[in-house]
Amino acid sequence: MISMKRFTLFGLLIVLLATVAVASELFKEFPDLSEQDIIENEPAFNYRVLAIARVIDGDTFEFWLHIAPRLAYFADVRLANVDTPEIRGDCKEEGFRVKGLVEEFLAEAGEIRVKLTGYSFGRWVCIVTIDGEDLAEWIKENKLTKAYLCPEELN
Repeated sequence: MISMKRFTLFGLLIVLLATVAVASELFKEFPDLSEQDIIENEPAFNYRVLAIARVIDGDTFEFWLHIAPRLAYFADVRLANVDTPEIRGDCKEEGFRVKGLVEEFLAEAGEIRVKLTGYSFGRWVCIVTIDGEDLAEWIKENKLTKAYLCPEELN
């Protein structure tokens, strides 16, 4: 009886280790992704957001993306084509205000989609759409950019 328990535990341990090895391959990041890869595989780089893990500032987020059936990916993403005030910069009050407004906008969203456009400094660069509206354009239209709120920080 004892040897059967050991055999069963050993078998379960092997299955667990194999599962972890396969899962880690599925969740690895792709730092060598090129613009051409994205252009050629556009549908494969357009994902629905399952959950917002964290809003870091007005243009940087952590999302759980729906990659495929029963497969999610935790992604650190930054908006393409826009720059908002940093919460750690000289203009941090505006940075916190923009972060709060973007959090509210995301909280009210029905569907959030992320289109990956590149990879830079350890995070995905992307276009985020909220119910079909481009988040970067919404930020620009509402004058929440660093250039508008904190021009002195750009120097």
